[in-house]
Amino acid sequence: MKEKRTIKQIIEFYVMTAAISLGVLLTIVMIISSFISTDTILLDNLQLMAKTSSQNVGANLHLLTDRMANLALEPVLTQEGSSNDEKQEVLDERETRIEFVWLAGYDSSGQKLYGDEDSPESIADKKCYSYLTQTGNIVIDEPCYENGVWQVLVALPMKKDGENHSYLVGSYKYDLLNDVLSNINIGVTGDSYIINEEGSIIADKNLEDMQKHENIYDLYDSGKNREIFDDMINFQTGSESMRLHGVSHYVAYAPVPGTNWTLIIDAPRREFQGTLFLSVFICMILAVLLLLIARYVIVKMADSISDSLSLATGRLTSLSEGNLKDEVVLARTNEEAQILTGALAKTIASMDGYINDIKSSLGYLSEGDYSREVPDSFHGDFAAIREALISITGSLNDTMRRINHSSVAVNKNSSEVSGFAKRLYDGSMEQGAALERLIGSIQNITEEIEQITENAELVKQCADSAQDKVDQGQAQMNDMLGTMHDIYENMQEIIKISQLIEGISSQTSLLALNASIEAARAGESGRGFAVVAQQIGVLSDQTANALKETGTIIEQANISIEKGLKTADATADSFREIYEAAEKFTGISNNMAVVAGQQKEAVATVTEEADKVLEIANTNQQLARETDETAALSLTQAEELGEVVAAVKLRGGILE
Repeated sequence: MKEKRTIKQIIEFYVMTAAISLGVLLTIVMIISSFISTDTILLDNLQLMAKTSSQNVGANLHLLTDRMANLALEPVLTQEGSSNDEKQEVLDERETRIEFVWLAGYDSSGQKLYGDEDSPESIADKKCYSYLTQTGNIVIDEPCYENGVWQVLVALPMKKDGENHSYLVGSYKYDLLNDVLSNINIGVTGDSYIINEEGSIIADKNLEDMQKHENIYDLYDSGKNREIFDDMINFQTGSESMRLHGVSHYVAYAPVPGTNWTLIIDAPRREFQGTLFLSVFICMILAVLLLLIARYVIVKMADSISDSLSLATGRLTSLSEGNLKDEVVLARTNEEAQILTGALAKTIASMDGYINDIKSSLGYLSEGDYSREVPDSFHGDFAAIREALISITGSLNDTMRRINHSSVAVNKNSSEVSGFAKRLYDGSMEQGAALERLIGSIQNITEEIEQITENAELVKQCADSAQDKVDQGQAQMNDMLGTMHDIYENMQEIIKISQLIEGISSQTSLLALNASIEAARAGESGRGFAVVAQQIGVLSDQTANALKETGTIIEQANISIEKGLKTADATADSFREIYEAAEKFTGISNNMAVVAGQQKEAVATVTEEADKVLEIANTNQQLARETDETAALSLTQAEELGEVVAAVKLRGGILE
């Protein structure tokens, strides 16, 4: 059986469950909100940083274009008639003031006109040349690695009469871009790089990675990443959480002003979540500590409540066991427990007084004193107990009075019953003698019925034998009658055959006559045939005579058969009458046997009933004797009952 929990355990369980659930819920909410807020803050900061860094890159590039624009304003470079040597002197002088890798001038086809030795002989294969021809404006080429140095080319057209007649190209060291990218420090392994409009990485603070010319679509291929990369190359600014090589990263991007480039900053999330995990761990430890403190406080409160209630529950337990004497220890608090123990003490005191009053009243009743009044000390619902005691006492008074009257009547009736029992005993004796004589007569009748039964059985046997003989004769007569019918039917068939033969004879005689006529017509040649026809006619006459004699015999035989058939039918009718008479005789004999058996059973039943009546008479005789003895005993008990009732004290004085 499952052990019941105490109220202390119940309080601790539910309060701790609520506290733990609330703590876990708050911790989960705090962790989720911390991660969300961290992601939001970092993405916003990264986006701002990417925008600022892209503006710094754009400012540095703008500085390079300004220098090239100022250089293009030199008169020597724009005047007609200036030699290439004079233009070269200007370029050399500028190189001493500004850190160019090289400077050179190219014609409209991209072939070098003048410039440093390190400058290429042609720029027709470079992107800057195609940009120059398409835009007719100053352009910045992607970083390239030449002569062991990473360079950034800046080119602008030299116009004459509104047409590009030559191009001025200057190469700066990549350090101007790298300084900006290197100063972007996000986390420990964070990275920053620049991509072109095709998604290829063209600038990176790690120069070794720049030589790979990797494409971000190939490096981090996924459906979600491709959508973000499309936003990047479409010159949008934003920040996202992406998975790069299976690791979650914060990524921010912004377009570089004045170029087709986009600056990208990324950093692994785990580098920023270490502190967050530490704070979450500390919060969980604090939550556990708070739960332990809460449990300590809850246990103390539960102990206080349990101790207060245990005073009442312990006393209620002893009260349920019938203990009304021990005092109730009152709880010394201002809580409901103090009210409960006080009310319990009053209740026990009241119940003790009620039980003493009930015990006193029941004691008087047990001593036979029904004249005492019930104390008027019951209050509230307990007043029903007083009313019940008053009702019981009144009922006992009425009952004792009725018992007294009944005892007098019983005494009188016992005397009368004793006389009746004497007369009943005498009548039972006479009834027993009469029944014995009746049983003797029934036995004589039984013997005579047994002789009738034996005679009826002999008659039944003779009737059965006669019935068998009649059945046998009836069967034989039916067989003979069937045979006569068969003979009659065969005779009818013979008559039909005789008539058929007679017809054939008539036809044969007619045929012989016709043959004789035909033979006479034939003359001599038909004489032989006439003899045959004559013989056939003779044979036909003989057959007709024979048939007449046969018909006479058959007719006489048919008449005899019809007489025999009628006689057989009459005999069969006689046998049927004999059979019916035999069946009636058999039925009568069977009925006689059944009636004899029924009479025998009826006499046996009468004998059995007579035995039962005799047994009942003997029982009545015994009961009459016992009734007489009981009546005498009842008379004695009635006298004793009168003495007992006379000793009872009732309201209103002595019993009448």
